[in-house]
Amino acid sequence: MQELPNADESNLEEATSPDQMKQLLHRAMEQVRPEFEEKTWRAFERSVVEGHSTQTIAVELSISPATVRQYRARILRRLRRQLGDID
Repeated sequence: MQELPNADESNLEEATSPDQMKQLLHRAMEQVRPEFEEKTWRAFERSVVEGHSTQTIAVELSISPATVRQYRARILRRLRRQLGDID
C-alpha cells in the first residue's frame, strides 16, 4: 500500500476553506489510524469525532475515564505531528 505524503506547510497555507481543512484532517486520520489499536481509536473517535462524554465512552469500552482521556490525547498528539502542528 502506498503511503500518502505528510501535510506540509505549503499544503496547509493553501487549505483555506473549512472543507479543505476537513480533507487534510481526514487524510491525516487515515494515515495514523493503523498505528493504534482498535479500542484506542474507538475511544478517540467516540470522543472527538462523535462528541460523546468521557464517562459514556469509558462504560461502553470497559475502561476508565482517565484511559479515555489518555487515548484521546495520544491520538491528538500524533495527528498534530502528522499535520505539522497547526492550530
